[in-house]
Amino acid sequence: MRSLHINSRMITIIFFLMVSMSVFGGRDNGRFRTFKKAMAAAENKDFETAMALYSEILSQNPGHVDALTQLGVCMVTANQSLDSALVLFNKALNIIPREDRFSPFGFELQRTIARTHNLNAHPKKALAILKTLKDSVENTQLKNELRTEILQTRNAAVLLKNPVPLKITNLGDQFNSGFDDHSPLVSLTGNRIFFTSRRPAGRDKELSDGQYSEKVFFAEHNGYEWEQPRPMGRFFSRSEHKSILSLSPDGNRIFLFKNDREGKSIYVSNYRNDEWQEPEKLPHPINSEWAETHASLSPDQSTLFFTSDRPGGYGGLDIYMVKLNEYGKWGEPVNMGPEINSEKDEETPMLHPDGRTLYFASEGHSSMGRFDVFFSQLEEDGSWAEPVNMGHPINTPDDDFFFVPTLDKSQAYYASYRFKENVGRSDIYKVEFDSLYNGSLAVIEGTIQNSKNLPAEHIRILVSRDSDNKRVGDYRPNPETGRYLLFLEAGESYTIKEMSPEKEEEEQVINVPEQLAFDNSEQVLMVQDPRMLPPLKPEQESFGVDTRKLAENNQKSAMERINDQERDTTYTIQLIALKHYPKVGLWFFNGLNLETVKAMEGRDGYLRYVAGHFDSREEAIRYRSKIQREGHFADAWIRPWEPLKELSKGQTLLAER
Repeated sequence: MRSLHINSRMITIIFFLMVSMSVFGGRDNGRFRTFKKAMAAAENKDFETAMALYSEILSQNPGHVDALTQLGVCMVTANQSLDSALVLFNKALNIIPREDRFSPFGFELQRTIARTHNLNAHPKKALAILKTLKDSVENTQLKNELRTEILQTRNAAVLLKNPVPLKITNLGDQFNSGFDDHSPLVSLTGNRIFFTSRRPAGRDKELSDGQYSEKVFFAEHNGYEWEQPRPMGRFFSRSEHKSILSLSPDGNRIFLFKNDREGKSIYVSNYRNDEWQEPEKLPHPINSEWAETHASLSPDQSTLFFTSDRPGGYGGLDIYMVKLNEYGKWGEPVNMGPEINSEKDEETPMLHPDGRTLYFASEGHSSMGRFDVFFSQLEEDGSWAEPVNMGHPINTPDDDFFFVPTLDKSQAYYASYRFKENVGRSDIYKVEFDSLYNGSLAVIEGTIQNSKNLPAEHIRILVSRDSDNKRVGDYRPNPETGRYLLFLEAGESYTIKEMSPEKEEEEQVINVPEQLAFDNSEQVLMVQDPRMLPPLKPEQESFGVDTRKLAENNQKSAMERINDQERDTTYTIQLIALKHYPKVGLWFFNGLNLETVKAMEGRDGYLRYVAGHFDSREEAIRYRSKIQREGHFADAWIRPWEPLKELSKGQTLLAER
């Protein structure tokens, strides 16, 4: 199971125990049995029971060194109080005779104290202990391990002292629970979020560690707020762990992690006929007899990045990439090499829609300790640059992983085992960078014609940048719908070739002006002309929320507020929003009654085209469904009419323009 795969690292790193109980714990048989029960509970991840049993031993014998150390380990591993754990460890250390401070037990106890200081954001205290330990050992392997820990602790000291200017927000108890919540994925339109949780769902049985089996949950944004998350029933029929790994760029494929008979494996579910299909296991050689724990697609959907601990890597889990051939079949996986992979574990690779920024988690490189989030840029010669640590506060000395970038490089989502801010154990966070991180990507939507009814998996859309004739994408359309999304830098022109092994190339040139660059407040999608997508995080004023009304209604439930607003609201369908007013040809609105289409010039610098005026949201939904069934405006946005009217300087019928 995925979260325990990562969380168990804490135990293997700190769980130094198995000390002879006759040395420090006495020979009391009753206490010995209690200690064994506590050890068994801890091994089963039932830390609550283990801590209660260790505390029972200490109430009878406060100087029981084994119980002191084991209780401290449980507190650290279960994300309890680090300060309390340090008190227990130091008490145990002071009980040990001074001449035994560097015995195997004393050595590991001091090493654990140093690690706990680092987790507690006190790297200088950790460094002092680690340096003393390094000078005390002669074993080469142990000395090298301590050198690595010293290096990581120094990294922590530097990064903690020089935090990156950004804002990290816990998504709150609507998405985070008292259980592990992780793997957040937000759809391109920003109106749906998927994540994995170990909270109870249905008739789930509680497991020995006090949590439930991993399930995939999702929530939708109704235009005012996020609805309550719901489990995706298609993805669990038994009490088995299934966690979400990634979402394809077009939102039609979900990659999943599952323990099956062959071990840790990767599965994929396709969205067809308005429902998710039964997950299918990815073929060999992606899945193997070894552990495969994560997978994600490149923006052009022609390359899969995945993690595996198969032989031949650089150590632990490595990141591999595998490409589709011209017939739509996966080729042979290629290790991404020592630039990306280290002698330790790498995890959760995610390629940004720009196609050249890879985000991943690593315990190696310049980690602060445990998993840190890194990024690497693809160089012009096809090599990957040295990974860069994303810095603090994204990274901490604890586990930080599953960093999910959005189209806007100033926003991302990730999961972290934070001790102070978390609602439960692993929690989901939103990251907002300074505006200088904004990207300049435009999203182009298209649909292949395929008049010769060729196998859909054979069709490719090759995209080259005209300024340097460089290939920037090998896009694959959705085999069911023929739809594809291109992620291209604005301010350039591109040659697009639609081809397959069975037919001649067809090409066209498309210009992507600067005006179509992705913007924080307005996401622009275009089909040879731009089209509008709703923002990732709709601003209150965008939906006409009156702050005085909010104050009056803050005692009401969310549903009551929505009902109150909907009774007084009319709606329209926003088709497109353009900055700096580039022209749109009338052909763009083919299939619509032009007398219902209005152009609205906004005070915010956008020209919006809307269709229809509806007395209820349900009417607007029906109309949007009708035009979408005809193959138009797949991402049209339902908006309340009055706030949009207030935002606009005026409106003009399209037929009058």
